[in-house]
Amino acid sequence: MSPWAPALLCVSLLAAGGPVPSGAEAEPPPPAREPPATCTYDTWTWSVTLRRSVDPRHVQKPYADLGAEDKAPDWAATGCTLCREDQQEVVVAGAPRVRVCRTYAEKVRRALEQAIAAGFHVETLVGYRVGRSGGPVVDGRRTRYGWHAYGEALDVNSEANGLYSGCARDATPPADPRALAGCRRTLGGEWDPARRPTRSVTAEGVVMKAFRDHLGWRWGGERADGLKDLMHVSPDGY
Repeated sequence: MSPWAPALLCVSLLAAGGPVPSGAEAEPPPPAREPPATCTYDTWTWSVTLRRSVDPRHVQKPYADLGAEDKAPDWAATGCTLCREDQQEVVVAGAPRVRVCRTYAEKVRRALEQAIAAGFHVETLVGYRVGRSGGPVVDGRRTRYGWHAYGEALDVNSEANGLYSGCARDATPPADPRALAGCRRTLGGEWDPARRPTRSVTAEGVVMKAFRDHLGWRWGGERADGLKDLMHVSPDGY
């Protein structure tokens, strides 16, 4: 089914393709439109060995030639792709501008407004960012695109919500910094919600409440693979 068809009704499906998540708004998608003629994006690959991005490339192709990798895992429901043409800027008073998949733009705006109204300070946001940053490592390089590449993720206040590795392999979200005692911070700033309550993302805090309410998205602090990505929100937290 084309993602642009009027019958596209459930735009907040998870990557697994299930029903609209409990607590998320059920509402019609953005107005249908004709697909753009061209798809353009700038991409890179993350080198685990060098700990930096490599192989920067500019891609431009006919939109009709999009392959499976160009489309998000939930493309049939959302129409989200790697293409810049499928992204939309979100503007919220009190927060930096950020680009996300157009299907989610209005709900992201509402979620950010709700969190800010509840007293949260949004200092940095990273949304749409195309790069191979996930998946298996082959020849020292990552091989897959993550949710950011399709405009379906946000990193919130990375300087106060770091990425931790070597954690327990379960989905239990950390309650305080002591829960991260066995982890190693590999990116971003120290997570300490007691000292920075208006900048820290927590499982039951105002940011995750807003994103659950409006999108049904999950927190990277609930990952079960040994990483706790405390700045990150996306359809499945990964």
